[in-house]
Amino acid sequence: MKTDPSMIDIDDENRYDDRPVEVPVFSIESSDKPTDGKTPTATTNPVGRMPYIIAAFAILALILFAVWMMFNLDGSREQQLSSSVTDKENLELLKKEYSPVAEGTTLSSDSVFGVAFDMYSLDGLKASLERELPDTTDKSLVLFMRSADYHPDNSLIGTVVTDGEMHNGKESKNRPAYVAISKTGKTVIGISLDNDLADFAEDNNGSFFRQFVLLGNGELPSKFSLHGKVERAAIGRMADGKMYYVTTRHRETMYDFADALREYGFMDAVYITGGNGYPFYRDKDGIAHNSSLVAEKYSKYRDTVPPAPLLVFRSATRE
Repeated sequence: MKTDPSMIDIDDENRYDDRPVEVPVFSIESSDKPTDGKTPTATTNPVGRMPYIIAAFAILALILFAVWMMFNLDGSREQQLSSSVTDKENLELLKKEYSPVAEGTTLSSDSVFGVAFDMYSLDGLKASLERELPDTTDKSLVLFMRSADYHPDNSLIGTVVTDGEMHNGKESKNRPAYVAISKTGKTVIGISLDNDLADFAEDNNGSFFRQFVLLGNGELPSKFSLHGKVERAAIGRMADGKMYYVTTRHRETMYDFADALREYGFMDAVYITGGNGYPFYRDKDGIAHNSSLVAEKYSKYRDTVPPAPLLVFRSATRE
């Protein structure tokens, strides 16, 4: 019987005839023919080289990733920031004669992006790094706070100089910010892994310590080394050169704190560890504003010396 083509099912398992199943074969021919009559070898086929190309790209990607990791782990990206005042300019400021004239500090408060903070003016005050807790009954005392950080074994982190004495702290490249003080008490801040300012302090009875960067020339670091929310503090410089000690009223991330400082108008800011660790200040009328927390800290550290020196601001007119 003659099979009607329309009766053939496309399903190979339910065919109506006995013809063998044929598998279509597709071939692609190249119009490029060898001129020497020889058959092309595998090396002339780009597809044959594809595994080698993929492997090369993979190796390159691994190398770039390794470089990126090294670039970030040592904190070098923070060094890319520069302060609004160069090291050379800071050196010139420290070399000039400085005469402290302020009798105390002015307190002002504000809030930016939901970050509430207090600002204490530092202009006209005499700064120093001191190894002992200051006496709050001393009428020359205006402010004091922590400076450099230290490891659990009490070894200092970063270069520290106190009154011309160099202390061999363990270097840390992720703390390129610095605070430098002249022998007459002038304070400058900057960002640099060079030790020009530290060397100057050592040679001229000055002081110096390193900390994290919060702001450099109005820009934030690409990353922050500390995470979580705690009370934060910083020493910042405005575009007009005025310096302030800034503390948050609440717990904040480093990013939120730095971003608020930038929005407020600060150009440079060096992180001060410990937040408002010593809530004490003396105003311009000579009135001391104290807190019970200071007494608690005095009780705790009465017979001990802080592992890192404290940054102390005094009034030269009330000595």
